[in-house]
Amino acid sequence: MRKVLLLSGVLAASILPAQAASIKLDEQTFSTLDLTLRITGQRLGKARSDVKDYTDLSIRRATINMAGQVNKYVKFEFEGDFSPNTTARGSHQASSASLNDGVITLDLADEFKIRAGKYRVPFARANLTSSRNYIIPTGIRWGVGDGTNGYKAPSWNPFTPATLAGDRDTGISFWGNIADGLLQYRLGIFDGKFDHTDTKLGQKDNIAYGMRLEFNPVMLGYKADKGWGKADSYLGKQNVFNIGVAYWAQKWDDNAGKSGTAKAWAVDALYEQKFGDMVPNLQFGYIGQTSLPVTLGISGTKPKTNAYYVMGQLLYDQMVGIGKPALAARYEYSEYKNFNDLNGQKGKVGRTSVFLNYYVKGWNAQLSLVVDIVNPNGVMKQYNNNKGKNFTDYTIALQTIF
Repeated sequence: MRKVLLLSGVLAASILPAQAASIKLDEQTFSTLDLTLRITGQRLGKARSDVKDYTDLSIRRATINMAGQVNKYVKFEFEGDFSPNTTARGSHQASSASLNDGVITLDLADEFKIRAGKYRVPFARANLTSSRNYIIPTGIRWGVGDGTNGYKAPSWNPFTPATLAGDRDTGISFWGNIADGLLQYRLGIFDGKFDHTDTKLGQKDNIAYGMRLEFNPVMLGYKADKGWGKADSYLGKQNVFNIGVAYWAQKWDDNAGKSGTAKAWAVDALYEQKFGDMVPNLQFGYIGQTSLPVTLGISGTKPKTNAYYVMGQLLYDQMVGIGKPALAARYEYSEYKNFNDLNGQKGKVGRTSVFLNYYVKGWNAQLSLVVDIVNPNGVMKQYNNNKGKNFTDYTIALQTIF
């Protein structure tokens, strides 16, 4: 722990103000360019009885982001990822370049836009929020079991749509904002997980369908977030009250007589309002998945998952030293039913996170201190010869955007 506290002084000294650079060719043709970095120092807890806790220094995010327009109708977005680490607990991977987002948008009107490429799917708010706008920088489903973390969870992530391995997919969507954002709709078709690249469950190359509706009571003075991506907090710059519902579906078929339609649905809400110097933030979400492929299930059953979370932040919107302090907390719960990985027993994982955030310049320069407490249930810890146990991780995270 002393190593982590010592590291906080080094990271704090390196914080610099940040602002995206812009390139402008004429009044209608321009783009912005920025670099996002997140560096963490962690003391990772003893997740198995036969290992020790250890210190881990990581680059969790290293991305180059561009966004702009050719004219007022044709717009684009790009995010290239050079992170040597994923969000996996304690992972160290070789650096490599990959494409997170590549999008072209035909912006015909605020009420009707066409979006094509690879991007965050129109599902839960948790999927639509970039990690650089997290109030809990370790993100959702931290410490997920992979057999080495002391417990093992099925690979089917309950915080993502039923047919995706991650938050993004390639597809085309139709979306827009009605009545100044009172209602935002999103409808899209995507490759999904069960396209032709899945030789076991996607031989018939079925298309995935996704939709999301959001309600923003702008008539009460709240500001609608009209963009595609979301943020965990608006840091006191606007009052927000948002309720969203979403649905996702894709058929799977093993070409041997077994088929079904995997479905997922989500409900979420965010409330943030400034009262004097204080900015409270509260949000919650639920994601359910059902009719997952029987090949994942015990005795031919179709597995399903549930995930819940509630989190919030209290920001003091005045400078204290060189930044603005905030206290954030999150509780999330995941459960898995009928998975053969768990011998048909119900698997459960709870996680509690408490963060102290320090915003030197909003999201552009942020320092965070966190405690993550992860509690898998008994069946989840029966792997690794029953050596799994509950664990606690301590993290210091520094983010800059320039």
